[in-house]
Amino acid sequence: MGATARKMVQTPATPVRPRFAVVRGGRSSASSRRSTRAAVHFRVAVACLALVACAGVLRVSLAVQAAEAAIDASALRAELKEERQNGRVLEANKGALAAPSRIEELASQTLSMRRPAEVNYIHLPDALGAAATTPAAADAGDVGSRLGSRILTTLMDLAAGEAQVLLVGDVGLGPLR
Repeated sequence: MGATARKMVQTPATPVRPRFAVVRGGRSSASSRRSTRAAVHFRVAVACLALVACAGVLRVSLAVQAAEAAIDASALRAELKEERQNGRVLEANKGALAAPSRIEELASQTLSMRRPAEVNYIHLPDALGAAATTPAAADAGDVGSRLGSRILTTLMDLAAGEAQVLLVGDVGLGPLR
């Protein structure tokens, strides 16, 4: 007959572990230098691109400001031209309104004034000039006459100013309103 059956049992073999050595950095020094250089080159490239982008934005903003300034300058030139024309018109009107013939015509028509038959002049002594040349000779009577002539001169200036306002003032500007 035959042989007896045997049971075959396999015993687990002790696993063979590969020997690992501890390496610092995980890579060789040549590959780590390459990766460090690549990182530096990448950073430099990104910085250059950012710098170029900022320069482009700055250039565009300056171009926009220059265009706005040109538009404003053009508008100001047009406004200046218009104001110069208005000034010329006003100067012409002033010349026409201040003409002595026009003032005489207005005075004769609206105020019923006419040319005088005789003109009288008041001659005042030059009290201010005499006082300036001889200040030591001034006495109380001389001071009084100088004060009187000053008052009279001031009153005549006021009267002349009022007459001019009456002649040229509201009546002179009436047709323009």
